[in-house]
Amino acid sequence: MKRLIKEFTAFFFTKGNVLALAIAVVVGEQVSAITKSLSKDLLMPLINPLIPHGSYKDLAIPYFGGPIAIGQVLDTFVSALLVAWALFFIMQAVKRVEHLSQRDNTPAD
Repeated sequence: MKRLIKEFTAFFFTKGNVLALAIAVVVGEQVSAITKSLSKDLLMPLINPLIPHGSYKDLAIPYFGGPIAIGQVLDTFVSALLVAWALFFIMQAVKRVEHLSQRDNTPAD
């Protein structure tokens, strides 16, 4: 039992796995909140003047089983594109930092 507790504490506290996961979750939630706000508060209202009656959220195609909410799908799609765009730039920054650190660590001839 002591070995199990020792391994758990090593996993949880010293290796940083849980801490890194917690940080990733918090950062992911913040990126999600920012992109939702950009989508709903900035980009989608720009589409509203193009819609003849109401806002983009009211866009729907009538269907026998109920309306198909095109406005909600459009909002979700724009949010997903913004998240992908933000993650792309984050990964580009990480690659650039890794490249610079590798270049600094190479011995000069």
